[in-house]
Amino acid sequence: MSSNALATTENAASESSKRPTVVANFSGYAPPFDPVPIVEKMLASVPAKYLIGLNKIVLTNSSGLSRQRRRSVTKSRKRKVKIVEAHGLYHAAWNGDRAWVEIFVDNTLMHWERGWWLSFGFLRESLLGNVLFHEIGHHIHATVQPEFREREDVADSWKVKLRREYGRIQYPWLKVILYPFRPIVRTLCNWAYKREFSKGLISRGEFEERLKRPVRPEE
Repeated sequence: MSSNALATTENAASESSKRPTVVANFSGYAPPFDPVPIVEKMLASVPAKYLIGLNKIVLTNSSGLSRQRRRSVTKSRKRKVKIVEAHGLYHAAWNGDRAWVEIFVDNTLMHWERGWWLSFGFLRESLLGNVLFHEIGHHIHATVQPEFREREDVADSWKVKLRREYGRIQYPWLKVILYPFRPIVRTLCNWAYKREFSKGLISRGEFEERLKRPVRPEE
């Protein structure tokens, strides 16, 4: 093997093993807890092959956006959405720059910061995970596994899959505890999913994925 080919192979291997860095970049805003270690822990549960090409996860706040970006919009389900109102954004690779994810922590935690709710680690993970895994779903759709359907539905499907994997790794004891009650839990969960979907609280992609048999992302 030539030295150039060897270097290319080594670079590819290095790239495949490299995970995105998590960067906190807040301006005039102090989150009620440190979100960096939580996001790093959730990233560790995502199979490396799905993160190839994803450079970083930037945790920031919408209130600190520049005037120009506050006026900017993005598209979601063929509708224009103001960036200042978004919970997160996926920035695809462009002009030599690698892809990255932006999470607006202030918007993500909106309505939850007052009171004692965020003292529960599970709720912190749930709120941040919904955004993080959804945006990673966009990356998977764009780079690894494209599908011919609404991209937000695809991202929501991956969000469910990746959250299941995270729960399997982080809370293995939960499955043991709930195992004897599986029929009851399944019935109650399906009822809750249908109710959320009928009220427009979850997308069709998330609804359909939740009703499926739990599948690990590697499968």
